[in-house]
Amino acid sequence: MRRLTAAAAVLSLSLLTGIGALAAEGQDTEGQNTEGQNIQDRNAESRNAAEQNLPGPAELLVGPASEMIAQQVIRIGEEVAAAAADPYRDRPDIDPDDWMYILANPWNDIGDYTPELVSLEGQQFDVRIAENMKAMAEAARAEGLSVVLSSGYRSYATQTYLFNRKVSQYGEAVAETIVARPGTSEHQTGLCCDITDRYYEMKDASLENTQMYKWMSEHCDEFGFIVRFPKGKEDVTGIIYEPWHFRYVGVEAATYIMEHDLTLEEFLALYRDEAGAE
Repeated sequence: MRRLTAAAAVLSLSLLTGIGALAAEGQDTEGQNTEGQNIQDRNAESRNAAEQNLPGPAELLVGPASEMIAQQVIRIGEEVAAAAADPYRDRPDIDPDDWMYILANPWNDIGDYTPELVSLEGQQFDVRIAENMKAMAEAARAEGLSVVLSSGYRSYATQTYLFNRKVSQYGEAVAETIVARPGTSEHQTGLCCDITDRYYEMKDASLENTQMYKWMSEHCDEFGFIVRFPKGKEDVTGIIYEPWHFRYVGVEAATYIMEHDLTLEEFLALYRDEAGAE
């Protein structure tokens, strides 16, 4: 980190010294050719100083301008070092224990958790996300897209039935790859929905080629939703790529997650790491 700060300081000092010289040149219209040569000499001195690990021409600057430039150099160096140490330092200030961040996956069993539910277009959702889900679906339809809310909340009992049915058909090992165990399905949170196209309701990876998915993936964060199980993150989520599955996390978190190509697991880990460091 210190090497990074020092490198940034040398680079910044060279640039700011050149700027200071140009400003001085503007104040004195006489002897412009001489001053231009001085600027070249100073830049050369800066390069030579950097190569020899010397202070450079900073001592040539005196007074308030010198102090201001020195402060700027230090600030820039600190920012560069901070960015390298924590690339996600701009993460939103959220409470990872809030209701909208409940995590259900193969490693997090939420038991028989049951939210307060409301019906929307034949599906049930946590009452706290219904308005956002409705707004997102209406916005997509306003773009001419044939959106279908195909699967929302599933109870613990329903998930148990679905899982046991697959076990009886294929055995437990295979069933686990098809249906989540009871208590580990995100549908039980009431915070997600499988969304498909009325004219393309197949739930497979090819759904990503539809205009519906392209619009949804670009705009879902505006309504507080994320693509919950993105391509290439199967080892992190424990779930196959699902371009039809959208999860509510709030607008602020959704915007950050989508912009930084994160999963919910990776996003929440940023706060667990932060808490562990305190």
